[in-house]
Amino acid sequence: MKKVFLFATLGGALALASCGGGPSDEEKAAAEQARLDSIKAAEQAKLDAMAAEAAAREAAAYAAAQSAAATEEATEEAGTKADKMSGSDTKKEEATEAKKDKMAGEDVKKEEATQAKKNKMSGK
Repeated sequence: MKKVFLFATLGGALALASCGGGPSDEEKAAAEQARLDSIKAAEQAKLDAMAAEAAAREAAAYAAAQSAAATEEATEEAGTKADKMSGSDTKKEEATEAKKDKMAGEDVKKEEATQAKKNKMSGK
């Protein structure tokens, strides 16, 4: 009985080693192909990320240029308005000065007339 048990054990070990020892060639090829596909997908994702980054940089540069142009245009427009406004302020100031000069001249004439009347009265 011991011999039968020994032969059965050896037969089972031999069968196990020959049938279930590892992956077949097909399984190995499929695993290798999956690994290569994974590497290819990772490289493609990296290229896509670099392209997206370049596009984002280009869009940011374009937006910055547009913003600078708009700011420059607004600055020029504001400068033109300020020049027009300061011109009208200057005209108003000149008109005010002219009125002040005219009024000062009238005040001088009134004072001269008053002084002349006083002189006439004191001279009589």
